[in-house]
Amino acid sequence: MGKDLESPHPRGKADWDALYRARGNEVSASRPVFTGDVFTGIALPGSTGKIKDRTVMVIQHPCSMRTNGVDLAWQVLVAEVTNRKELSEDEWTTGHFNLMPLPSLRPELTSQAQHQAANFDNLYMVPPDRLTTRIAALSPLGVNLLLQRWVNFSSRVIVPSYDFHAQTVVFYEEADLVEEWCDEVDSGDRLTDAKDCMNWLRADIGPRSYQEALKDVQSHSVVRKAMRAELKSRRETF
Repeated sequence: MGKDLESPHPRGKADWDALYRARGNEVSASRPVFTGDVFTGIALPGSTGKIKDRTVMVIQHPCSMRTNGVDLAWQVLVAEVTNRKELSEDEWTTGHFNLMPLPSLRPELTSQAQHQAANFDNLYMVPPDRLTTRIAALSPLGVNLLLQRWVNFSSRVIVPSYDFHAQTVVFYEEADLVEEWCDEVDSGDRLTDAKDCMNWLRADIGPRSYQEALKDVQSHSVVRKAMRAELKSRRETF
């Protein structure tokens, strides 16, 4: 195990885009709320008690924030996101332990405000119905680096990002499938569509359900192919 935190600097060159799955208009409203999602426009108090619209990042694991795999718990743990300068590779790996840097979070901006960071010192519990305006979703790498920094901040232990990936890849794939299902069905009720997808994933189809099959990363493409066949069948039926 390395002694330093990891960073998105392959071969010593920063690759900020690798941190994100989607930003701005790229973000699909159909995607389930996931670890690392960034939401804005949420009225919250600061250290002085002053309430203002703030930007936050979800830092809970996708399982711990849900009661049944679909419905969010009554409150979700988030960290405040504020403007921060870009960090060098050394600053990523050996300092700023209370931050999850979010360089180029707002690439449409030309000011320094395009670079931001989630601050683990500024935490909130937010009802899910206030998480409405999502401006970014992290990539698998981004999620793993977030969890690495959050666990290190909380315990002073550095866990390799690939260990987090082994634990999150199944849930990330599941979120991808739900998003694709909801975008395809598009009934106008995303929650019902998401539950319909989860019912399909959990259905008893023989030796194991599709949800259980997702635990084997070698089966991900098989499950995705089966889901697309199911959606095609439904289109042809209705």
